[in-house]
Amino acid sequence: MDLLYEYDGSFAGFLCCVFEAISRKEAPLGVYPSETRPATLFEVRRVETDPARAGRVWRSLRPRLSSRAEELVCYGFLHGSPEKETALLRFLQFAYPAAAQGLSPCRMLGHEAVAPVLRMERQVWHEAHQLTGFIRFAQYDGILAARISPKHDVLPLLRGHFCDRYPDENLLIVDEPRRAALWYPGRQGGKARLLEMTGEFAFPEPDPEEAAFQSMWKTFYRAISIKARENPRCRQNLCPKRYWENMLELRDEL
Repeated sequence: MDLLYEYDGSFAGFLCCVFEAISRKEAPLGVYPSETRPATLFEVRRVETDPARAGRVWRSLRPRLSSRAEELVCYGFLHGSPEKETALLRFLQFAYPAAAQGLSPCRMLGHEAVAPVLRMERQVWHEAHQLTGFIRFAQYDGILAARISPKHDVLPLLRGHFCDRYPDENLLIVDEPRRAALWYPGRQGGKARLLEMTGEFAFPEPDPEEAAFQSMWKTFYRAISIKARENPRCRQNLCPKRYWENMLELRDEL
């Protein structure tokens, strides 16, 4: 249809777009958050977020489709593509009738409505897995803090890994492009929270003890390097350059 859906950018708002499209039997050209909707000459319909409608869609995913379909929707929504909502809507509009006919839509790997969602899930999981090894923490007044600049919204996927790894530490991971943060007050026995950042934010300069440890880490990194066996292309394949700006030992090589 020559129509775009516009919503508030929340997961519940997206589920309301799914409800709108399926109940009206519509196939809009695209689904976009208000702040990123492209300019268009087509009709734009604002879909308001209704918790009741969002809940109906959410509760239908697992019993009518499968737990696997529920996972695909959740992880696909974390993708950084501006077309993620449209791809997820196409997937669900195909999956509901397919499942009603006894098919397993999530196993139809080559289908034009399924393949893009599977690809988005792989990309989100891959970046989250890489960041479990590439994140570099620094000590700031009793807090282990780090900054990341991921392509996708991976903070929810990093929460379990780092909270389990450092259960008795205060952790702060800042997603700079999305102005979001993961805060875990482990020393106070609190729960991890995902926060939205407002205003200007910058990490303070490291104190003398932290600066000394950073210097020792850089020295160690250089000392274990074998010049005769350096392979820049291999290193960039295993550790892409887009992560280097937030890695203490590599940021000076940019």
